[in-house]
Amino acid sequence: MSGHLSETIVSSIIGHRLSIKQEVAHFQHWQQCSGCRQLLLLQMVAAGFKKTSSKPESIYLLSGRAGISYYVLATDRDVVAISFSRDEIDRQSDKLNLHPRVKLFPSFAAQLTGGIDTYLKIGRPFQIPPINTFFIDPEFMLRVLFWTFLVPFGAVVSYGDIAAWCERPRAYRAVGGALHHNPLPLVIPCHRIIGKNGHLMGFGGGLAIKKHLLSVEQHYPESPT
Repeated sequence: MSGHLSETIVSSIIGHRLSIKQEVAHFQHWQQCSGCRQLLLLQMVAAGFKKTSSKPESIYLLSGRAGISYYVLATDRDVVAISFSRDEIDRQSDKLNLHPRVKLFPSFAAQLTGGIDTYLKIGRPFQIPPINTFFIDPEFMLRVLFWTFLVPFGAVVSYGDIAAWCERPRAYRAVGGALHHNPLPLVIPCHRIIGKNGHLMGFGGGLAIKKHLLSVEQHYPESPT
């Protein structure tokens, strides 16, 4: 991929409206281009990837099991939290001081769990839903998860790469700490962040799940080669 990213391309990257190979091709450019990363950052903030002070008024609890159990908290219009642990998702509900509904789900939430189930089985990408950033705090964590959100399907980067994009190149351990508290694994793909030496390190769902996620992505027929 040659040349800088246009605003239209950046919008398509943020909205995950490109093919896997197109996303990866543009990624190979912007990970080396500070000007294009700045454009990505500006448009991501404009698109709503920023700290919000508003708490959801109501939430739904969904679950899925496609070899791996997971749980989803969603509002009528966006996703608030995902976890592989029921105890953790219950703690998130308690922090919201809301009793989640367990039926009559909004259509996007039902589609999300269906997409995640298929992803976990065969690696096919699912439609990324709108994100609620209520649990993403402080600002450094927001920035870490912002760059993680843009690492494309089938690609991996190091904790040091994320730290550099956050303009704190020595903060790779802090990056790991922020990713450990990622409230939206799978949607914000922290499993794609690995050690500089290629070793798999740190994942809230456990390293076995991280290894599985990377494996299904790398073996999906449309994965970049």
